Amino acid sequence: MSAKRKTSRASGHSRAPKVRRIDGARHWRKSLDHHLWFLLRAGITPAEISDSVARSLHRHRKTKSLVVPGPEVLEYARVLTHWRTQPEYLDDNARPRTLSFAGRSGSFATLVSESVPGARENDVLKVLTAHRLIRQTSDRRIKMLASAFLPMGQQPAQFLAYTLSSIEGIMDTCYSNLKSRDPKKRVGQLQRTVFAERFDMAHLPAYDQFLRDYSATFLADNDAWLKSHEVTGSSRKRRVGYVGVGVFGLKAR
Repeated sequence: MSAKRKTSRASGHSRAPKVRRIDGARHWRKSLDHHLWFLLRAGITPAEISDSVARSLHRHRKTKSLVVPGPEVLEYARVLTHWRTQPEYLDDNARPRTLSFAGRSGSFATLVSESVPGARENDVLKVLTAHRLIRQTSDRRIKMLASAFLPMGQQPAQFLAYTLSSIEGIMDTCYSNLKSRDPKKRVGQLQRTVFAERFDMAHLPAYDQFLRDYSATFLADNDAWLKSHEVTGSSRKRRVGYVGVGVFGLKAR
């Protein structure tokens, strides 16, 4: 699990303040620099690192690149959280109701504007539909299919964006914890893990399902808490930051 905070003095747009975001595809040099520092601190020599990097570059020289989507897309999960927690978008049984695409209130368009200010409803619709999280009926009504935003295997570019952002968040958190001696600067740098060294691998499928179910609830609760503490309107007189948390399962091979 890793949490990361970044601050910015930029005031941004009154509806969607601009802050420095985690974007692994764009900040890869910083993540690589941190990783090299970790290796050097662990006693790996520069010669060993250079030799290994050269071999890896040769091994992966034919790798085809993907067009990685921007980090703004990661916020689209907010739409699902807002949808299932706000009374305006629930039916009489407190379940997410099917929404009309457009409308002044209670529509998919207003849902997007409230949960992800500045996002375009058509862009959100396309991404969430691709991940089989929502479905659009023939009369353009939108139905929620799932509330957990987990990248599908059929969307490699999207999954790559999550991967690079997760790596950046972990690297920044660990680097800050190792470098900073000021406890105040470690606020938000959560670094905790649990391991089982004698785990019966016959139970791996059950643990995988447990982790997925728990993670969906945990992340949705964190998403709702973070959303309720975001700046609304102008941020000129406030310090605006980028904060997040991730859950990662580790499997020994």
